Amino acid sequence: MSHKNFLTHFVKRIEEIWTESQESTELLDYLFKTQREFSSKFIDQENLSLEQKERLTQEFALALHNEVSSLVREINFKHHANERKSVVKNSILFEGIDCFRYILAIMNLWGFSPEEFLEAFNDKAAYLDIKYDSDQEWEGQPVILVDVDDVVANFRGGYAGYLNSLEGVSVDVNSKEYYFTEGVPRDRYNPELIFQDFIEERYLRGLEPEKDMIEAVNQLYDKGYWIHVLTARPDWNQTCKYDSYTWLAKSGLKFHRVSFSPEKMIWAAKSKYYDHDAIICAIDDSPKHSREYAKHGIPVIVPVKSYNEELRGVDNIHMVEEGIEVPEIVLNFKR
Repeated sequence: MSHKNFLTHFVKRIEEIWTESQESTELLDYLFKTQREFSSKFIDQENLSLEQKERLTQEFALALHNEVSSLVREINFKHHANERKSVVKNSILFEGIDCFRYILAIMNLWGFSPEEFLEAFNDKAAYLDIKYDSDQEWEGQPVILVDVDDVVANFRGGYAGYLNSLEGVSVDVNSKEYYFTEGVPRDRYNPELIFQDFIEERYLRGLEPEKDMIEAVNQLYDKGYWIHVLTARPDWNQTCKYDSYTWLAKSGLKFHRVSFSPEKMIWAAKSKYYDHDAIICAIDDSPKHSREYAKHGIPVIVPVKSYNEELRGVDNIHMVEEGIEVPEIVLNFKR
């Protein structure tokens, strides 16, 4: 993907998000602005040091805690009390407003925009919906572990596009390297920091879906397989975590659970699936993870990529050119 096409795609995605939430953003803009104008009466928010922001955050958070306590006192929360007071509904409303205004004050303090607030709210909504919907118990169904990047999401294309948008960087998306190192000047860029920037600039949420593989996994889901999405993405990074859930919620992929682990075979070995010999296979593109799965008796379906040709001929590894091949291969596995 060229620099121009990559940026065009990303801008288009932002425009879609904006159109979906424009009315909500206008309301939030009013609320943020109103709180900012009030705070400016006693805080110069444009010229605060980091230490001052931290101190004010602490003060606002403690004040918020006090307001939450005031809200609770408006109801009968002491069930052991002999007397019950009448609940005044509007008192709850106004105490809630005080709580919300302290939240707005903290958001303004750190320079978050209404758009960022709404986007983060929607990310949390996607996360909570998935967590709620996936709260069902596993009942012994055959399990398939499904990777995200370059299995159901075109991470490599998106990341290569981002790298090539940086000055002085030229990487080949079809490189045989698993991690892009050639074409990235080490004297100008730290590869790990570039990846963090890619995450923090919210590019994960705009990755193109691998539709043929998603369709294949959905067929297996419909046949009764338990689909557990297992990604090596760093969930300690909040942006990565919530953007991953947002992407999954909009991808069309059917699944039961989501987990994050940089050591997938260790994760699998500690799971109840492994104890019950229920893992039918994994679908993964990584040479490292695929070899580890295969070595420990878990068959792996591997989408053919420029960087994993070394896996051809390895026992327990099944290379596929297209997602349409996957369901038939899985059906031939014996539990």
